[in-house]
Amino acid sequence: MIDEREARRKGPPRTRAEQREATRLALIDAAIACLAEEGYGALTTRRVAERAGVAQSTLMHHFATREALLVEAVAQLAARLADEALETIDLASLRTPEHREAVLEQAWRQFTSPPALAAAQLWTAAWSEPDLAATLREIELRLGAIIVTAASALFPDNADDPRFVGLIDAAVSLIRGLVMAIPVVGRDLVDARWEAIKPLIVEAGARFLDEPA
Repeated sequence: MIDEREARRKGPPRTRAEQREATRLALIDAAIACLAEEGYGALTTRRVAERAGVAQSTLMHHFATREALLVEAVAQLAARLADEALETIDLASLRTPEHREAVLEQAWRQFTSPPALAAAQLWTAAWSEPDLAATLREIELRLGAIIVTAASALFPDNADDPRFVGLIDAAVSLIRGLVMAIPVVGRDLVDARWEAIKPLIVEAGARFLDEPA
């Protein structure tokens, strides 16, 4: 998916349809960049159009409302994070006990990367924006299913254990909870808390994965 997107960006569009798609992708990229670098409060259609180098009327031609643009940006951001996770995290090494902490650390870096922190702002904003909440709900369910399916493929002997989904959900929820504290107490303190908690997650996971139910 990423390779196809990059190919479209690098080569000059050959048709009007390709030009429209290139402009649409540029607007989505600008929205994601604005969210990551300037924050959710700065994400306006005017600012996104400026970052994309197009007129605001052009943006409105592709996305009738700011919410419509945000929906597409969220979907693209989630897909990119999933792609990066699959490329970065060596899920197969979860089978080896001594590598689990390193893999968990990779997961932490993914959840605290600039794009992921941008996404976290959207989850917070959903408290006061019902339309955004509805969009995120669909994405949340989809990503949750992907995570569980991947984990089940890695650990088929554990997949039927009723504790399995709870273990995966607990680790993901704990990381996301820590991420939400970053703007409140700062990255350094949250990183320190993570370093203290990480061995406990590894121990709990090892007990479940290495011992019979």
